[in-house]
Amino acid sequence: MKAATKKDYGVSLYDGDLSNGLANILATLLAQNFENFPERVKIARRMPRPVAVYSTDTDSTATIVFGAEEAVIYNDLVGRPSVLVKATVDQILDVSQLKMVGSGLVPVGFFTRRGVRVLGEIAKHRLVVKGLLTHTVMSLQLIALLSIAE
Repeated sequence: MKAATKKDYGVSLYDGDLSNGLANILATLLAQNFENFPERVKIARRMPRPVAVYSTDTDSTATIVFGAEEAVIYNDLVGRPSVLVKATVDQILDVSQLKMVGSGLVPVGFFTRRGVRVLGEIAKHRLVVKGLLTHTVMSLQLIALLSIAE
């Protein structure tokens, strides 16, 4: 299997060294995934609108804009994201452990102990995914892009 290279699809931090910790975590997850799962580059290239993540425990936000050649991660809220995830860093890392198949459209990871815990956090509004019902496909694809699970 051919690994994705920086030339194939990159991940960059718009704010460089001034990027917040959340932006750095997201950049690391995405870069690792594009390297380890090059098929996910197709998913990223099909993301039509920005997505944002707000860390409730660090009070920081990062917006990911997926382009044809790279994903750019900005500090704060940029543009009009279709999906906004509000979660703790631990919840974000839990979501990154959920397995997704079928181009991110089949959330098999939700049928595990960790997945049930994540669903419980969503049901209790401790983990909020704005756009989950109106932009379901993008929400699932975001999970697939951040997931390090095989």
